[in-house]
Amino acid sequence: MRLLAGVGQLRLGMNVLVLSLTSFATSFSMGLWLWYFSLYAVEEVGASSVELGLIFLVSTLCFFFGGFLGFLADSVGRKNVIVVGTSLYSLLTLAMGLSKSWITLALSLAGIRLIHSCYFGSMLAMTAESVDPSRRGMALSMLNLLSFAGLVPAPYVGSWLHAFYGSYQQLFAVSAMLTSLMAVSRLILRETLPLESRGKPSLKSIKLKMLDALSSSRGLKGVLVLSGLYSFSSSLTMGIYGLWILYATEVAGLSTEELGLWGAIYQAAFMLTVLPAGRLADKVGFKKMLFIGIPVEALSCLAFAYARGLPLVASVSIFDAVGSAMNIIALEVAVAHLSDSAHRAGALSLYSAAYYGSSAPASYVGGHIYSYSKSMPFILSASLQTLSIATLVVLSRESRLRLQALEKAK
Repeated sequence: MRLLAGVGQLRLGMNVLVLSLTSFATSFSMGLWLWYFSLYAVEEVGASSVELGLIFLVSTLCFFFGGFLGFLADSVGRKNVIVVGTSLYSLLTLAMGLSKSWITLALSLAGIRLIHSCYFGSMLAMTAESVDPSRRGMALSMLNLLSFAGLVPAPYVGSWLHAFYGSYQQLFAVSAMLTSLMAVSRLILRETLPLESRGKPSLKSIKLKMLDALSSSRGLKGVLVLSGLYSFSSSLTMGIYGLWILYATEVAGLSTEELGLWGAIYQAAFMLTVLPAGRLADKVGFKKMLFIGIPVEALSCLAFAYARGLPLVASVSIFDAVGSAMNIIALEVAVAHLSDSAHRAGALSLYSAAYYGSSAPASYVGGHIYSYSKSMPFILSASLQTLSIATLVVLSRESRLRLQALEKAK
């Protein structure tokens, strides 16, 4: 029996390896175009900075709704959602490269983010369920590590492809081809959702599972609120792939070649932080990590507004990458621990919904502000992140009070 249990655990452990390796390839394919998406939208599709904000607004709203669909994986299984989601991701990537207007580009990106929000929660849930609970931080950090490792060489390779073809459009075709191959590779994954937890998917079952997930853990609600506040404040700049890119070229003075090098430096810093962050989360908990990560990210965002030239831009961005990696791992570990197996995929998708749903209005507001003052979105983002720190303080205090109440009851 012990031998059979060991073999079963080994097969489940292969899930982490397969998901991590295929995530490396899909993130590489996505990174070919993601780093240059804003430039593609503005220079080749013809979008303005306000329309760019609308593109991010529509797509992040779909990220929000996709989070609720993540509960499908708690009915039909994680594997089905992952494989189908990856296949659709490939088709929509190709559609982005064929876009002739900012509206069709927005709809294509919206479809990608809807699907990604839905199936990424399944990937996180399968990873968390394939290892012992005491090693979830390490497993999730490994998945994130290889996912973002693919983004390290991708911007540089993308700059070569752009120089060869003279257009960003071909980057989407190459990306779609690689992603379709990874969809086939993920067919070997082993399902982790127990048979007794599966059922016929419906809107009613999704609603019931969502309500059950939220009512089963009060701490989960707090983490979702914190994720939303943190995301809103940090998304005023549309993230590293949004206004950071435009600001670097229009104000900081970076060339296209320097953008590729900067992208590789940023992704390398993020990647090197992810694995130690997972170990740290298993040892000290997510709250202590956030008390470090959020201030680091806020200060780096503020400093970026005054950065000029590649050396200073890259140096400031390294600190942003470190803070961002710590925050992402801490929030994912928190949700995985605060949810049970029957609701874990949906809970992690709700985290994506709260995170990216809150970033939708911030992206739109940030685009408008940037059209009037290019540095103000970065300054305002850093200022508002203090609200996330204040929320974390309140949640920590409530957690201590509940623990003290339980100890007294005993």
